[in-house]
Amino acid sequence: MKLCSQCLFPDTKPELKFDENGICDACKYSEQKESIDWSQRKQELKIILEKYKNKTGENYDCLIPVSGGKDSTYQTLVIKEEFGLNPLVVNFHPRGQTELGRKNLDNLKNLGVDCIEFTANPDVYKKLSQFGLTELGDPMWPEHIGLFQIPIKIAVHMKIPLLVWGENPMFEYGGPVSATSPYLDKEWLENHGGYFLDKIKPQELTKYGIGKKELIPFIYPNEDEIRRIGITGIFLGYYTKWDARKQLEIVKSHGFSVSDDLSEGTYTNYENLDSNIVPLHDYFKYLKYGYGRATDQASIDIRNNRMTRDEGLKIIETYEGKIPKKCLNWFLEEYELKFEDFLKICDKFTNKKIFKTDRNGKIFHNKEGNLEKYPVS
Repeated sequence: MKLCSQCLFPDTKPELKFDENGICDACKYSEQKESIDWSQRKQELKIILEKYKNKTGENYDCLIPVSGGKDSTYQTLVIKEEFGLNPLVVNFHPRGQTELGRKNLDNLKNLGVDCIEFTANPDVYKKLSQFGLTELGDPMWPEHIGLFQIPIKIAVHMKIPLLVWGENPMFEYGGPVSATSPYLDKEWLENHGGYFLDKIKPQELTKYGIGKKELIPFIYPNEDEIRRIGITGIFLGYYTKWDARKQLEIVKSHGFSVSDDLSEGTYTNYENLDSNIVPLHDYFKYLKYGYGRATDQASIDIRNNRMTRDEGLKIIETYEGKIPKKCLNWFLEEYELKFEDFLKICDKFTNKKIFKTDRNGKIFHNKEGNLEKYPVS
């Protein structure tokens, strides 16, 4: 596994490319940010918002998908306070919502917006989560599908043509140039943001005994409906210079709360606070690709000159790679698993090119159940 020569992203990261100098896409995009005319981009956004603004006052001006986290709180503030629009915010309710997640979502509502919270059938969610865990290595798979599908379904149903998303993860974390556009549509979602939609579509799960009607929340509206309403999704991060740490201070001044403790698997306390199983999602990413949340955040801090690369290396060595403990007992009980069963599922998705095995090719675990990496370069 090789790391970017400027940040800490590895060459195992999906869709990430390195140039001849060993510099990753994300670092090059970060440099491009400094030459973008952000005042011009903001003017472009103003024109778009004015185009889609409901002129009669009989409907919402746009729809904002929200989790209640720092990013969606910032999105809501910008659209409501800076541009004076009346958005509808839509939340796909996560499984294992934390008290802090509930508090922050309520705080977002108190910014002065109407909110629809959608909760999927818990039994169906659990089936999909178990499928995601055992077949895809992601227990949060149904949430990752639902949080993209439900806002679009509601936008179609309520005839709200404009959706305002947050950052474009391809531009912030690296990926094809073609995916760094301002638009989020079905093609972008399936190719870059759909979490395994390139491997399996939710409607295909009927062969696993899940009824078609049960899958309604997880299936994208048909193209005729999209065209009829003129649904358009844009990334706010294309039009404003995205800087999570600066934005964090803004949303904290509007009531957003961070955790008293560091999030498991990283050195910060302000991201992914809404669900208690996010650390497990991040751990499976670590097993597959050899990096986790600390690498993501340290790499961004390095690009923004908030830490050195050497400091980042020490951070990921300290915080990444350990099985999350805080939610594990709840998770094992919820999914009727023994710890040994959990380790077997982990081994199924562990990349043997990254992690050490014994002479028989069996993945090596230390006494805590954690893995050991081969040296990186």
